[in-house]
Amino acid sequence: MAKQTSILEDPRYPAFVERYATDPLRFAIECTGLEPSADQLDLLTKIYEPTARVSVVSGTGTGKTFAFARIALWHLLCFPGATYDGKLEVGSNTYIGAPNIQQVADGVWKEMEDTKIAIMQSKNSWIAEYIEITKTKVSIKGFSSQWFISQIAFQKGKSVGIAGKHRFWQLIIIDEAAGVSDEHFKVITGTQTQGGNRILMASQGVRNAGYFYDTHHSLSKKNGGAWDALCFNSEKSPFVTLDWLKERELESGGRNSVEYQIRVLGRFVEDSSNYLLTRADLERGFEPRSIIGKDEPYGYLILCDVGMGEYRDDTVIVVARVIGDGDSGDPMPRRVEFVEVPLCSNDRGINDLPGDLREILEKTSNATLLVDAGGMGASVVKTLESHGVPVKRVIWGSPCFKKRLKERFFNQRACAMVRLRDALRSGRVVFPQGLSNRIKQKIIDQGARLPFHWSESGGLRYVMESKKEMAKQGIKSPDIIDAMSFAFLETATYMMADERLSNETTIGNKALDFAREAFADF
Repeated sequence: MAKQTSILEDPRYPAFVERYATDPLRFAIECTGLEPSADQLDLLTKIYEPTARVSVVSGTGTGKTFAFARIALWHLLCFPGATYDGKLEVGSNTYIGAPNIQQVADGVWKEMEDTKIAIMQSKNSWIAEYIEITKTKVSIKGFSSQWFISQIAFQKGKSVGIAGKHRFWQLIIIDEAAGVSDEHFKVITGTQTQGGNRILMASQGVRNAGYFYDTHHSLSKKNGGAWDALCFNSEKSPFVTLDWLKERELESGGRNSVEYQIRVLGRFVEDSSNYLLTRADLERGFEPRSIIGKDEPYGYLILCDVGMGEYRDDTVIVVARVIGDGDSGDPMPRRVEFVEVPLCSNDRGINDLPGDLREILEKTSNATLLVDAGGMGASVVKTLESHGVPVKRVIWGSPCFKKRLKERFFNQRACAMVRLRDALRSGRVVFPQGLSNRIKQKIIDQGARLPFHWSESGGLRYVMESKKEMAKQGIKSPDIIDAMSFAFLETATYMMADERLSNETTIGNKALDFAREAFADF
């Protein structure tokens, strides 16, 4: 058959529309080769209604993005237009958005490109010739301004680009919906005035308030509202492995942890506490014990938080003995014995601090120095480096390096704090013995007031409350906890201590002497 100049002139198209327009599940199976999971099956049978309102709270790896791409292309290909109010409209409009638009480009857009390839391999391969995909738009050839799928950002504090856009066949897909403000939802729902207007949204349950949360509660069909509320549980997903689930259980602190319930079980955060640690967690760290053996290959870290900038009080130096570099469940999880706190004061001059650190370095075997390089700390680091002292700079706001940590933590500060918490709870941290009551109480008071929240865009990640926001709540800067958490940064690598090397040499010599004696007659 000769190639048609327009999809509307292709004699195969009417039968295609008749077969698939009311059955997105059939379209996904027959045209894209999808073998749907139970969750995808549920979603595809809910979205077919012309005025569907579907909201999905989801764990990770449930195949929702995979399904979104197929739903978007189904809506593009199966709704050639409508006549209403005495006029003819050609095509359909689909808007796919998120608070972080890059999330759409990296997720749904990639899946749509893959889905087009799948369509090309189906019995309906001919229709793929009419799909045109660019970096920001998918359209029907010859109708790019009328018949399309487009990206749209739902950023806080900015107007919604969808305002004023109306079409009979209109689908709005919102990813990371928990991060979209209620003001945006007022605009979004305000565009849905026609009989062919659908909304589909999904997110992890990082907030227990807001419009997305309400669609699963007060606005759900179960409670008399308009929304089909679906829950995708990663434990029931065929797209994740048992090993992956076990890793998530270990890193999050068990199936009952809030992180596991959000990231895996697809539940909403319902815990009212927004503090990372409890006083009981911290008090356990003061129980006298040793967690690093004398014969183990440990090293030393000297950790310095320079407290001379805005929202800060004390300058703190902490000496720590460390071993391992992993987390709970890893072969060598990090263990930390905080040996001493040589300095915790707000009256130490900035010019004296480099000398203090050099003196402690000279007394501590093969120690690695980590210094907060923000604010006045930058001056301390420069002075040390000018004297040839190697320093590892701590820059709280920087993202993590490893992919698995980037996925869990908003920045290095969140990563260090949460890993400190997890180590405390699993008995891998010991605080210094013999501290003054003042310093001991500071550690407990500061550690028990570390507010955090879950990110509302970019995936589920821990976000520590900013020092500025803490100050608004009357919470002082947790300088001593900051310094201690440096021991759990990715950059907090260490060298084996000379005292450990000396002990190892002695053990090695004894073993050699024994071998010589045993084999003396050979």
